[in-house]
Amino acid sequence: MVEKKEPAEGWPVATGDYEIGDPKNPVAVSSSGGHFKDDAVAELLSAGAAIVGSCKTENIGLEKQIANIISNPNIRFYVLSGPEVPGHVCAGSLVKMHEKGVDTESHKIIDAPGAIPFIENVPHEAVERFRQQVEIIDMIGSEDIGAIKAKVQECVGKDPGAFPEDPMVVKVGEEEEEAAELEMPLAMSAVPYMDTITGAVESARYKSQMLARDYKLSMAISKNTVLGLAAGFLLAFVVAIPFIAYWALAGVI
Repeated sequence: MVEKKEPAEGWPVATGDYEIGDPKNPVAVSSSGGHFKDDAVAELLSAGAAIVGSCKTENIGLEKQIANIISNPNIRFYVLSGPEVPGHVCAGSLVKMHEKGVDTESHKIIDAPGAIPFIENVPHEAVERFRQQVEIIDMIGSEDIGAIKAKVQECVGKDPGAFPEDPMVVKVGEEEEEAAELEMPLAMSAVPYMDTITGAVESARYKSQMLARDYKLSMAISKNTVLGLAAGFLLAFVVAIPFIAYWALAGVI
């Protein structure tokens, strides 16, 4: 029988959208941007998954997943499945983090496809522990519960036992994941919802500021906030143009 370890007290240590099974099981399953039905989650947990959950953002969302996995040395496989998150590309960013790591100066996941793939709230040592502890099983895009369950069972069958080091506990803030998703209704009423417009503008400003920061880091510019603010206001204005045009055509203004 393979060796097992006790996970950190109170595992999982970070809050999130997940269900847990036996913490001695060796597999974690991510549904990426989707949600498995309750009966599907139950099947995966009974097949040998220790935790089944989703991830919406390629920064704080990934940080919470890192924290929960490295605090349980028994987890040795990470199955990525379900639909990818548009724009954030969380699963794809996690794959790159596992393959190439995180730049120690900029905190950016190397070659990540996501919009704001910065890992800033967990130390570099935690990222490296994650990379060493788990094997990534890439089933991104698959929602076939039968196939995912079979993969979980396959991983259980080759369980190497607990990672040889003790649980590593890192604290990730209790704040909600940064909301960078831009959600629009498929059909707009004659008077669009103001909270939709406000959310679009704030999301655009946040993204532009993060991109501006990335640009500053890569160009070694330490003091230049004007670019980020200008880009934010410009992008916010561009996002608002369709709403202004719609209002004009609808006779609202």
